[in-house]
Amino acid sequence: MPVNAVVAGAGALEALASSGEGRVLASFPKACYLDLPSGLVALVGADANRGPLHLVLDAPPPRPRAGARVRVSARNIDLDGIRIGLGGAEPWRGRLPEPGTVAPVASSLVEALAPETHGSLVPPGRAAAALGCFSAGDLPGAALRLAGAGPGLTPAGDDALAGILFALRSTSGRAAETLLTSVARAAETTTLAKAFLLWAARGQALAPVHALIEAAVAGDLGSARTAVSMLGAVGHSSGADFAWGLMHGFSTVPRMQSASARH
Repeated sequence: MPVNAVVAGAGALEALASSGEGRVLASFPKACYLDLPSGLVALVGADANRGPLHLVLDAPPPRPRAGARVRVSARNIDLDGIRIGLGGAEPWRGRLPEPGTVAPVASSLVEALAPETHGSLVPPGRAAAALGCFSAGDLPGAALRLAGAGPGLTPAGDDALAGILFALRSTSGRAAETLLTSVARAAETTTLAKAFLLWAARGQALAPVHALIEAAVAGDLGSARTAVSMLGAVGHSSGADFAWGLMHGFSTVPRMQSASARH
């Protein structure tokens, strides 16, 4: 039976824009990660959240061995005897409201996110050190303490750092991307984690994160709570770790606004 891609995130589209050969980075029941010359692609099934690296298929993702060769052309991905058609993939890019509409609801976002952060597995010592740096305005220092902290292809500290970067991008706008992407590039972590960090710095994350921001801006607290719950259900702790980073990223906005008002 032929396998076809139906949705492609912005990062997946970038990675697939150039023909060439790559390899399978890792393969799991719900996702197969491809390391290609122009970036990473996550092959996922139709029930997965949309995301920047995700190439959503109309069948369960294949399970090739790690290191298997992958060939990409304009029309197909070929790996382990499986051909995935690319012609019908619909582009997906998470919507992000204007920064001027996000900053005023930062306190509401912090309140909505707090319950889901209790499942975070960011190592407490690294978390405390990172928050000390972040409170002092030292984002690179905070990133140094979070990057690579914890186990997994995307360690808990990296998921948390991605949340911080996304929060700052959503409240500061495109002008902040140069700083945020430089912090993401400097992170000493896994290949997969770095890819997610770079897209978070560009304002792209899993669909529930974008749904949360849009709901908060619209004043729809019910939909915001639903989005937070969906985020918290991602992975073993990835969603909770990202929520932790979002919460602390958004928590700086009221303090900055208060400081601006005093001056």
